[in-house]
Amino acid sequence: MKTLYYKFMAVVVTWLLRLLPRNPPVVYKGLNSALILCEQVAILGFKRVLIVTDDFLGSSGILDGVKEKLTEGGVEYVVYDGVLPDPTFDKVQEGEAMYRKERCEAVIAVGGGSVLDAAKMVAMLHTNPGPLSKFDGIQKSKKPGTPLFAIPTTAGTGSEITLAAIITDPESHRKVPVVDSKMIPGYVALDAEIMKGMPPGITAATGMDALTHAVESYLSKASTEGTEIQAKAAVRLIFKYLVAAYHNGDDMEARDGMAVASFYAGAAFGKTSVGYVHGIAHQLGRVCGTPHGNANAMVLPEVLAAYGDCVHPRLADLARLVEVGEPGGSDRQLAGAFIQSIIDMRKEMDLPLQPKDLKAHDVPGIIEEALKEAGGLYPVPRYLSSDEVRHIVNGLLAA
Repeated sequence: MKTLYYKFMAVVVTWLLRLLPRNPPVVYKGLNSALILCEQVAILGFKRVLIVTDDFLGSSGILDGVKEKLTEGGVEYVVYDGVLPDPTFDKVQEGEAMYRKERCEAVIAVGGGSVLDAAKMVAMLHTNPGPLSKFDGIQKSKKPGTPLFAIPTTAGTGSEITLAAIITDPESHRKVPVVDSKMIPGYVALDAEIMKGMPPGITAATGMDALTHAVESYLSKASTEGTEIQAKAAVRLIFKYLVAAYHNGDDMEARDGMAVASFYAGAAFGKTSVGYVHGIAHQLGRVCGTPHGNANAMVLPEVLAAYGDCVHPRLADLARLVEVGEPGGSDRQLAGAFIQSIIDMRKEMDLPLQPKDLKAHDVPGIIEEALKEAGGLYPVPRYLSSDEVRHIVNGLLAA
């Protein structure tokens, strides 16, 4: 009966994702495109904006160019830098309170996925006041959010193009998925220059996050010809540029390629959703505080292997795309080669393979919530059993 329920929900989610109205953002790309975006803030007539970011970026100097360009255009700004990894709703409320107190007219998000998710919720909360439970689910808000500009500083989450935000309930620590097409930013800058300061570890983790989005989108039963084109483009770019960006953060060609890859992956999974990798990764974040990109990297190849024969033709397509495996190999062989290439990439970038402080007594709860999330929300290629998920999670325990 539970499998029938999951299949029903997969159909519902698939059609909702396809039918939701979407207004694609205006996108500025290339070196210093973040500054061009700031010029547009002034051209569009905004006089006072809230910059949403985190404490590290707020004090790093990365915002200096943004601030200067806004000032040149006669735009006043205030900065909210209270966003934390895995943003909590109380921090969203703090940001919205500052927006309201300072009488701002628009939000500019400068940061990684956590910052972008928080900023999307700040913009939405201002016009749709209420508790987090009001937003839990799909298309729950009644009014569009305030105008939102997004400048991602990492190439991974794709939050600058998605209609979703993951916000943590500060009391239960549950990660609440908020899905609403009105949260898509209106203007986006994909600026490799602003990404070059990201440390290698963050570059690796966020890049693997983007790869997970692309691969899970490609495997989704909700995939379409359009999302497949975007997902494959993202995979191609990630295999070409991620390791290069990891080894040399000043490689602007690699940074630019990864920025575009993250955007394509976000555009794809925003219409298809994800799968068991995210279902497990979200629980590792909830229980162990594992950064999301790291958590995805810990289980991506293992989940792909667990799906088995049903995904071999699709993974073989990706293997041929990025030219791994023996030419002319069977789908099974090429799928194995693609999975191994992810393992090799993970090893070369020295990504952690075990969450800190994961204990055996945590495993049952992780399994239960991962099965519930993936089964109830994601159009996965095959429903995994509790034993299959247990095998994956047990593999993360320290020896």
